[in-house]
Amino acid sequence: MKKGIIYEKLSSSRRLARVWGSSAAAAGLVFCAISGFAQSVRTSPGANSAAGASVLLRSQGQGLFRQHCASCHYADSRAQKISVGLKGLYARSFSGGRKVTDLGLAKWIEEGGKDMPGFKETLKPGQVRALISYIKTL
Repeated sequence: MKKGIIYEKLSSSRRLARVWGSSAAAAGLVFCAISGFAQSVRTSPGANSAAGASVLLRSQGQGLFRQHCASCHYADSRAQKISVGLKGLYARSFSGGRKVTDLGLAKWIEEGGKDMPGFKETLKPGQVRALISYIKTL
């Protein structure tokens, strides 16, 4: 009979361990679900959409710069290539002393200038915005 009692105690301990183990597993799943939800809220497109959009815009602008501007303008210097380097452009002014603004730069890009061709027929307005977004980082 003693074996039966020991078996019964062992059996109830295993049952308790199973119940405790399943509760811990369930609690772990709930914790993971809550953690995952919290993480998705922090990294959801709505939470950082402005930052993500501006990074994407600058990246597109960098590609456009390489394609359309780098042959004449340095990105990492103010030095003259074919035309002036664009590093720190927003701290400078246009010829005539006008301050560089997004609107003024967009007009310059679209219409061209002294020796620069206009890109109104080549670049769409969104591409001009992307290019300006990149130029502002130089």
